[in-house]
Amino acid sequence: MSIQQLQNLVLLRLSWWIKGWGDPFPYSSEDIIRNPSCLLWVASDGMVGLNRPPKVIVSWNPPIPGHLKWNVDASFKPSPRMSAIGGVLRGSCGLFKCMFSSPIPPIEINSAEVLAIYRALQITASNATIKSQPILVESDSVNAVKWCNDDTGGPWNLNFQLNYIRNARKEWLNLSITHRGRSANMVADSLAKQGLVRDAEFIAWL
Repeated sequence: MSIQQLQNLVLLRLSWWIKGWGDPFPYSSEDIIRNPSCLLWVASDGMVGLNRPPKVIVSWNPPIPGHLKWNVDASFKPSPRMSAIGGVLRGSCGLFKCMFSSPIPPIEINSAEVLAIYRALQITASNATIKSQPILVESDSVNAVKWCNDDTGGPWNLNFQLNYIRNARKEWLNLSITHRGRSANMVADSLAKQGLVRDAEFIAWL
């Protein structure tokens, strides 16, 4: 296992342990893995409470005219172990052009985010009109974005998908992949969660 995989496993098991406390905890296992700083605790009036950092709300911003933007996300459910991905494609006016939601085999959350980016690019490649326009992909996973923008590295079991993304970026698609907080990614987050209850992939062109 890589250090990142080991860290995520520790955080996942810690989140299961927290559920046994009996006290309300506002974050899911997925939240803990994505942002371990939510585990910061402080003593307050003799009680142990959560030290919540101020939440920064980032709204969705449209792409510039002539460009299209994919927002993608992944979701992980620890019990039973399930993973899913989702994404939505919009233009400069904010109108939906395409959306997808799909269950995938259980996988670590950052790796699932890579699969969401990969699927968005596959769908892009299937449409000649969409493929000819500059594409921006936004994900709320820092690791997934870094792996896709680097020329090497990333999980070994995602070599095929990462090479596809890298080749698209360098050879046949005007592509930019960036990180964006979850609050700017709520539609994709909702689609990914829908994928957890689907038996097959859903794709809609609008």
